[in-house]
Amino acid sequence: MQIPPIGRHKAREINQNTFLNLIRIHAPISRTQLQKLTGLSQGTTVGLITRLIEQQLVVETGMAASTGGRKAGLLALDPEGGYAVGLSLMEHRVIAALLNLQGEVRQLSHLPLQLRDRGEEAIPLLASCVEDFIQRCAVPRQKIIGLGCGISGPVNTHTGEAIDSWFLNWHSISIRDPLIERLHMPVFVDNAVNCLACYEKLYGRGQRWRDFLIVTLGRGLGLATVVNNALYRGAQGIGAELGHIPISANGRLCECGNRGCLEAYIADNGITETYREMGGELKHLARDQVDEFMIDELYTRARHGDEAAIQTFRQTGFYLGMGLATLVNLYNPTQIMIYGGEGHRVEMMQETILATLKEHTFSLLGRELSLIIEANTTMNNWARGAGSLVLQDFFALTTKS
Repeated sequence: MQIPPIGRHKAREINQNTFLNLIRIHAPISRTQLQKLTGLSQGTTVGLITRLIEQQLVVETGMAASTGGRKAGLLALDPEGGYAVGLSLMEHRVIAALLNLQGEVRQLSHLPLQLRDRGEEAIPLLASCVEDFIQRCAVPRQKIIGLGCGISGPVNTHTGEAIDSWFLNWHSISIRDPLIERLHMPVFVDNAVNCLACYEKLYGRGQRWRDFLIVTLGRGLGLATVVNNALYRGAQGIGAELGHIPISANGRLCECGNRGCLEAYIADNGITETYREMGGELKHLARDQVDEFMIDELYTRARHGDEAAIQTFRQTGFYLGMGLATLVNLYNPTQIMIYGGEGHRVEMMQETILATLKEHTFSLLGRELSLIIEANTTMNNWARGAGSLVLQDFFALTTKS
């Protein structure tokens, strides 16, 4: 079958995005350097750069040092040339972030909104939140390049549908298309942990690595897997679910409905349950009422010598180390980043995690592994990650059909 040519317009779009990415990564950079890197003609290079400047996406930042001839102008991305909105959808609130083109958060808001059990009603509420937030940010509407939404649980990224969000009690809820219809802008939806990985790959430490994992601790146990510079999604687009690896055939009941999932031992509810099993006294709360303050209280007790709390975090560190060893044996990553949620002091478990990881990693697989622990990660990171979905698409080197 003959493959049709992509056409002049799409070729120009690809070239323009190539320039945008090169300028984003290598700025300040001259037109001559861009021409050498791309192999495009001088006329094409000058024309595309002129267009990017007219679109207020690129700015002149000064002159390069003279090499004997005329000084070359240096180019950089205009960080305020466009903005992405990121929403982190939580049970009782929405966190909204405005990101510029360099991934910097320009505005942040925590908006009270009851989303649990309200999947069918959520779209108009979310659309209204976005409109109010943009108005509060006081940026021209035409500079908003899109909206990204991060949500717990598996997401169909092709359709923008939340397949199963147990925390919100949403099942088969379409998010993307109804929001596009109301907001008239591109909308992207993904699992919240994948959003974090997207940000790290574009702007964070993930820029340096081809293979890395992000593991998140908090209300649940999340995983994002980047293999060969691409997010691993699996056959159905869901990726890998570390939290639902079974570790006990008839173990604790997990929020997903199964028994013995790793998440049931490591997530917030699991930590409090382990503490009670160790003989500690703690107020019984519904699953959705165990929050970062209760976990922080247990860390405080452990620091003050509460033996039940100390043993709880040793046990939790052991389970997490076993889970990480499984990941290392499967993926052989360069880097694992552990994000502890608000109230989490992962460093208290670090010694146990590392010892367990070392003991259960196969042969040489973990020898080059680096483990980074981000303790007490704020909820704002989730909204920033959601906004990076928009920026990832904006800087994509492939054209949209």
